[in-house]
Amino acid sequence: MDFDVVIPLGPNEIKNIQSQIQHVKKNINGFRNIYVISYDPSIILEDCIVISESIFPFKMENIAAYFAQHKGKNNRNGWYLQQLLKLYAGQVIPDILPHYLVIDADVFYLKPTSFFNRIKEISSAGTKESVQYFFTVGREYWKPYFEHMKRLHPTFRKMNAQCSGISHHMMFSTKYVVEMMDLVEKHHKNKKPFFQIFIESVKEHLNHLPTHIDSGASEYEIYFNYMLQYHPDLVSTRLLKWQNVRDEYDIANEPNVHNLDYVSIASWFK
Repeated sequence: MDFDVVIPLGPNEIKNIQSQIQHVKKNINGFRNIYVISYDPSIILEDCIVISESIFPFKMENIAAYFAQHKGKNNRNGWYLQQLLKLYAGQVIPDILPHYLVIDADVFYLKPTSFFNRIKEISSAGTKESVQYFFTVGREYWKPYFEHMKRLHPTFRKMNAQCSGISHHMMFSTKYVVEMMDLVEKHHKNKKPFFQIFIESVKEHLNHLPTHIDSGASEYEIYFNYMLQYHPDLVSTRLLKWQNVRDEYDIANEPNVHNLDYVSIASWFK
């Protein structure tokens, strides 16, 4: 199944993006184009199509305006922006394929990796092949994410008690993202677009001082659990070996690197 790669790029990841893209090109199997959604559209990246954040129907200012109501809080504006960029990429980026793999800009794939599970069913009528998306699972659990999901739509819920959809990448299908957004908008009487409902459904910041770094929503958990709930026949979960690692992690020389499928070299990880 054909797909494109989408990488949202913020200022914190710019120093490693060239190396990260080389790992994508080497180890992601079967993609067509790499689209980088950049805060700076003047950036030139070899073999990539750079997309400006400005073409999306929401801006950082829209997000900031909501959180500014809470004593000027702004330490998550960019984080929520990149979540929405991922969800809207399939509807906004010109000529993008119907399936797109979002990869966080701090993720480095270390081994060849495929993202579709091909299943052969043999019967008296012959052999039938079907294709499922692979969802790589994590172990994170953060209650506010699921409270946020409930505010989006009362049917949304955590579908697997043992697994999280947060693994720093995800295969999206525009068809089902739009379906999910339509469901949310209809529940909210079609008075607001999905991105506005998404932001206004975040409430975790109300529980903390403005200086506290809170997490009130996860695009990965929303789509992961939506697909498990509404289209379980289209998805297959799997475990890959991956770790969050410190910013000084040296891929070339780490002794344990050959045991991992990928790492997330995160500036926030301590």
